[in-house]
Amino acid sequence: TKNDILLLSYLSAEPGANDPIESAVRFAAETDLEILKSRPNKHEVPGYKVTGFVPFNPNTKMSNATVVINETNEVFRVAKGAPQVIIKLVGGNDDAVHAVNTLAGRGLRALGVARTIPGDLETYELVGMITLLDPPRPDSAETIRRCNGYGVEVKMITGDQLIIAKEVAHRLGMSRVILDAGHLVDPDKSDEEITQHCERADGFAQVIPEHKYRVVELLQKRGLLVGMTGDGVNDAPALKKANVGIAVHGCTDAARSAADIVLLAPGLSTIVDGITTSRAIFQRMR
Repeated sequence: TKNDILLLSYLSAEPGANDPIESAVRFAAETDLEILKSRPNKHEVPGYKVTGFVPFNPNTKMSNATVVINETNEVFRVAKGAPQVIIKLVGGNDDAVHAVNTLAGRGLRALGVARTIPGDLETYELVGMITLLDPPRPDSAETIRRCNGYGVEVKMITGDQLIIAKEVAHRLGMSRVILDAGHLVDPDKSDEEITQHCERADGFAQVIPEHKYRVVELLQKRGLLVGMTGDGVNDAPALKKANVGIAVHGCTDAARSAADIVLLAPGLSTIVDGITTSRAIFQRMR
């Protein structure tokens, strides 16, 4: 049921993390589930005890919790993460794939939730999907348009699935030439070919953090000047490598120290202000 999904997602959500997805999941569960409303201790779920937790990792694209049911002492695990990862974990499910694609076509992100079957901590079964609406910021489309007007090409790099990336690109007024990140590390292609793909593409989907660095590296070898935005520890190498590393609002300390520019307010429109100001300074110097 809906309540089962919410409870299991809550158990596998990182407490106190200021991750927007985890916050959304926790808020939804706390708003809907009676069991979570009237509990004396906000850090416990009545009847359950979380004994182990592996936080979300951009490489595995999931988080994992080990939970004990207090009454029976039965132990089970819950995994929550990117739909393609969870569907693979449970050994495939065509209905789930279809549901995820249908949602993605409407611009909705899905999170898969799976739990282990009784008596076996290695075999998972699919519980269901949570849907999230993660729209681009209202100023993003305008920022991209202004950047293009200044001759700056914008590429989107996201961990989301290809179909969602295309939908978001469309909303932002970009072309839908989005490549799967697998193209960046394809052993059958020469660096030259990959660089061409990199230049032509409007973005990359299903990336892991190493791919960001790779994009910067390939474009720089072409003699292009590259600015890169990021917020996480994993983005730090790409921010450091880029000609201009831009740490966005709410970023981690690692990203902040690796970047050249740190944005203090949400949104990316400040980047365009930086371009106009620096061009004005350059013109005066000339």
